[in-house]
Amino acid sequence: MDNKTIDNIVWWIPFKKLRNSLREYLLEINNFNDKLLEINNKINILESSVYNNYVDLYTKMKRLTPQSHINFVEIHLAEHCNLNCYSCDHFSQLAKEEYYDIEIFENDIRRLYELTNGLINRFQLMGGEPLLNKNCKGYFYIIRKYFKNSSIWLITNGILLPKQDESFWIYCKENNVEIHPTKYPININWENILELCNKYGIILSFYNDTNIQKESYKAVLNIEGKSDPFNNFINCFIANNCLFLNHGKLFSCGLVSNIRHFNDYFNKNLEVTEHDYIDIYKAKDYNEILQFLAKPMPFCRYCDITKWHSIGKWETSKRNIEEYID
Repeated sequence: MDNKTIDNIVWWIPFKKLRNSLREYLLEINNFNDKLLEINNKINILESSVYNNYVDLYTKMKRLTPQSHINFVEIHLAEHCNLNCYSCDHFSQLAKEEYYDIEIFENDIRRLYELTNGLINRFQLMGGEPLLNKNCKGYFYIIRKYFKNSSIWLITNGILLPKQDESFWIYCKENNVEIHPTKYPININWENILELCNKYGIILSFYNDTNIQKESYKAVLNIEGKSDPFNNFINCFIANNCLFLNHGKLFSCGLVSNIRHFNDYFNKNLEVTEHDYIDIYKAKDYNEILQFLAKPMPFCRYCDITKWHSIGKWETSKRNIEEYID
């Protein structure tokens, strides 16, 4: 309570000495309450700090801990794209036309099944733009042939969805493929696509959020390779999380597999060695894979993960190297 409130409480007391004593007593109570409030605020700040530090430590420890199984694997059905995103961390705007050979793909999926006994939660088929691969439905069938219980997500920008023929939708339905578009600020009739999905009983769920459009994010690299691999790994939201399969090689980060497009386009040599991936044909069991994925790679020295940041609204790429340098 403030001084005015205290005066209103004590004014009616006829004895000045008693009135002043009560006023002082109430002021002491008021000051004590203020101190309690201040202490409580400090406790709340401390609790929040402790919680945030705990979450940060937990997240870092999880990256360095071999998991019980793989949560999801990303796979490019097409390396190139029909959008031209600023600082794409898959380097798809720099890539030439290229597809995952379907025979190699089946061999890789079969081998993954042999190693994991089908224990992978989800496959994310993407790119580039996966629908540029005109046989993308064939890949649905192959994954479902071996992984009966895993989720299959098709991650697309949605541009080519209205152009798919009926066989595409039937394959999605028969192989229980979910469509997870990324919502870019481009002109797409999503209501029409939703009607198609409902017609064939296919799940449609936006990869980012129904009400949120894609923003541009700057993926900052350390071209000279002078970053601390361990520090990058423990602070990386991709590490031991966004696993990537490419022609028999499993990476704990898609950046490593796709850096070849950056190297080719800008005539650089951000080196990828045999220590940056695990060969699924040489791996003896699932545990060896899980152990490998939970540690930094030599390639981590080329990242500058703490400088990655949003630049706000989605922008198209000018295909210059400055998009990857802070």
